[in-house]
Parts: sequence; C-alpha cells; structure tokens
Amino acid sequence: MNKNKDILKIILVVLIAVFLMLGAAVFFLNIRRSSQREELEREQAQAALDKAPTKAPTPTVTISPTPVPTITPTPTVVPTQAPSFNAMDYLGLWYSTDGLVSVDVYSLDQSSVSFFLSQAADQDGTRVSESDVTAEVAGNAAQFSFTDSFGSSASGSMIFDSNGLYVNIATTAQAEGVPVSPNVNGVLTRQQPVSQPDPTATPVPQPSQGDSSQSGDYFFPDSDSRYLTDEEVSQYSSSDLELAKNEIYARHGRKFVTQRIAEYFNSKSWYQGTIDPETFDAQQDSIFNEYELANIAKIAQWEEQKREAGE
Repeated sequence: MNKNKDILKIILVVLIAVFLMLGAAVFFLNIRRSSQREELEREQAQAALDKAPTKAPTPTVTISPTPVPTITPTPTVVPTQAPSFNAMDYLGLWYSTDGLVSVDVYSLDQSSVSFFLSQAADQDGTRVSESDVTAEVAGNAAQFSFTDSFGSSASGSMIFDSNGLYVNIATTAQAEGVPVSPNVNGVLTRQQPVSQPDPTATPVPQPSQGDSSQSGDYFFPDSDSRYLTDEEVSQYSSSDLELAKNEIYARHGRKFVTQRIAEYFNSKSWYQGTIDPETFDAQQDSIFNEYELANIAKIAQWEEQKREAGE
C-alpha cells in the first residue's frame, strides 16, 4: 500500500515538472516571436525610408542690415543782424506827458533792464508810488510784474521804440486805502512837462517863520533833537509839510525820484543823496531816533489834515 503511494508521488512530481517545462518553453517562444516581429518592423521602416525621395534643404535667408543714416551736424548760426536797439539811447530819466510818471532806466542791455518807477497822485507830487523793477529783455521789449511801495501789485511792458520809450503799466491789485497806484500807457519823453498854475487858484501865503530859505535852509533844523509842537507844524501848507517830512529823510542821505522833491533838495547845499530809496526804507527803523520818528508822524498827520482841507 505504501509502495503505491510512493509511485503516485513520483508520478505527480514528474507531471508538475513537465508542466513547468512546457510553461517555460511557451514563455521563451513568445519572447522570441516578439523580438522577430520588432526586427521585421524595423527592417520595413528602413526600407520605406530608403525608398522615400531626398528633399533639398531650404536655404536660410540672410537679412541684410539696414543702413544707418549719418546725421550731418547743423552749423551754429552766426548772427549777422545788428542789435534791435542801442541801450545807451534809453538810459536815464523819462517822463509821461501828464508829468505824473517818471521812469529812471539805470541799467539796460540786450538781455535785461532795471528801472525805477515813480507815480505821483498829482502835479505837486504829494503822494508817490515807487517801484524798483528788473525784467528780462526779448528783442526790443520787456514784460514784468512788481509790487509798489504802497503794496499794490502791477504788471506791464516796456518797448524800446525808435520814437521813444513806450511803457504800458496797469495795477492788478490795489492796496486798501492808498491814494495812488501804478498806471501809465503811452510813449515817454526826455522832456519833463512843466505844470501850469491854475489861473483860478487863490495863492496861499506862506509863513515866514518856517521858510526854508531862512537861516539854516531847513523847515525844522532841530527836528532830530526835540519834539515839534502842533502850533509850529500847523503853520505850513500840505505841500510844504511834504517837504518838511522828507527833510528828515534827506538829512540822512535818502535819494528821491519824485522830480519836485528831488529838485528841491538838490538845490540845498547840505543835501547829499547817497542811499537808494529801497535800501533806505528797509533800514529806516535803525536810522531815525525817537525824536525823528515822532516828528515824522506828527508832520504826516498835519499834512493829511491840510490836504483834506484843501490847504
């Protein structure tokens, strides 16, 4: 019985071994067939390539560089025209036909102009707007804007014309309460107009006590060392008080641009104007002493009262 079992085991092992061998044989056979198939496909593909026509390569297009134009420099233009005006012809004082405006051109060339403008309220020059202006010159003209001594703003132009000096100035913003502001439009001349006296006006006699032609050539010789009284100041007209007030300025060397005032003090042997109005006015707080400051205020007060009264 045991012998039969052993025989069966042997037979089973042999069968398993045969089955395994057959499986291995089938596996390797499939691998070989797959390899042969791949080789055949490669041979067919190569044969197809060999039969295909040879295509000539497309030549690469070479782009020619665009030529860069050479810029020819423009030669510097050499001016052949003469200057549009002769600066020397316009330096100095100019006057409006009504005598209320004077323009002192103290610096001028083809690129800039500097001038001092004086605008009076009336022929007596009792109230004067003053301005020192510097502007650029283009051709034969200049445009400018400025603020005058009263704080009014103005703008205008100046033309250096062969017939004279043309000036057009108008106030753009007038300061509150001022009696005069810049306003002129016309050709100025070198000749100062002579104001004609009003034939209907009644001459006002002037007191001899304060006559500036008296000894010392002053209205108030000691206005720098004492306080003036209302009694002595009130004796003068508004026009004389204008001069009396400026007398205190003049003794410290202030220059004047109003023609009437300038001529008056230039006639005095003691007067030497050395300080420009702008420089002087900016420093006047340190120039005058307490007597002078008080006397200037008192004279100005009486001057205003006299003017309002027509005296």
